[in-house]
Amino acid sequence: MAQVEPQNGKYKLGGSEDADLEGIDSNKYNVFTDVEKLAKAKAQYPTYNWFVSFIIKEKDGKNVGEMAQYSIEFNKPDSEKLDLYYYLDGIAHPLPYKTEDKEGKKKIKANLKVGDPPVGHYP
Repeated sequence: MAQVEPQNGKYKLGGSEDADLEGIDSNKYNVFTDVEKLAKAKAQYPTYNWFVSFIIKEKDGKNVGEMAQYSIEFNKPDSEKLDLYYYLDGIAHPLPYKTEDKEGKKKIKANLKVGDPPVGHYP
C-alpha cells in the first residue's frame, strides 16, 4: 500500500487508465493505492478490466466505509459501450458515469461514496 499525496486538489492514482480522485478533504483523509483488493476483484470477475484500487483512511488510520461524495475521473477506453463497476464485499456494483471532453481527451467521471473500492469496466 502506497500513500498518494494530493496535487492541486486531486489524488493522481495513475494505472492503465490514468485515474484521478477529486473532492476528498486532504485535511481529514489520506489516500493509498491497493493491490490486494485489486487482485481479489480480478480473480472474482476475470473478464472485467479492473484498473485501479485505492483505500481512503481517516488521518488517525481508520478505514473509511462510507463518506461524502467524491469523484473518480479516468481516460475513456476505446470501446463504444462501457459498463463501469466498483468492487465491494465480493460483488461488482454498477456505477453510473458521464463522459466529458477535457483538453482534447475523452474522460469518464463517476461519483462514489465508498472508501475502498477497486474500479473497473466491461468490456
